[in-house]
Amino acid sequence: MAEQTQDDDRAAVSDAASMPCPSCGARVGGRSGCQALFEGLVAKAWESPTRASVHNLLVDAYAMQHSEEYGRSAKSYAAHLVGLCCGVEASEERGLYWAIARWLDGPARLTRPSDIPGRGGTTIADVREPADEADYPDLVRKWARDVWAAYTSQHATARKWLAEVRTEMLRSGSKGHRR
Repeated sequence: MAEQTQDDDRAAVSDAASMPCPSCGARVGGRSGCQALFEGLVAKAWESPTRASVHNLLVDAYAMQHSEEYGRSAKSYAAHLVGLCCGVEASEERGLYWAIARWLDGPARLTRPSDIPGRGGTTIADVREPADEADYPDLVRKWARDVWAAYTSQHATARKWLAEVRTEMLRSGSKGHRR
């Protein structure tokens, strides 16, 4: 009888661990398991230059797969959508990413786009344990490209906003670096 109870307990734990996140679909223990995994990867960025190199891209990909939570306001949604656009399409423009926050601090008047239903098939579960630590940045970039592709209907908006960031950067003479 005790053996059956242990088997049932293990099955229940296994079932809970394989519950999909309602936002991104990752089978990591539902929404709370997904959040815990994200927080763990954020913490590892402080320990590893390899992970730190793609930290902002990780945050923006995750936020856009969980936009109902991380993009509640128009400005937070725009910050992550434009950050994702910048990370995927303009990663070579040093400083542009940091100019996004200054643009959002200004008089930008934004209308929050609607959440989209499908937010990409690659999830945080696919980047959590790379076979080799050196592969981590490529996994995060692949994930970000997949999430960005899911947002095709909002590419024009994100690109327009990113162009406004560039214009503001040029107008202010800023190189986009944090002060």
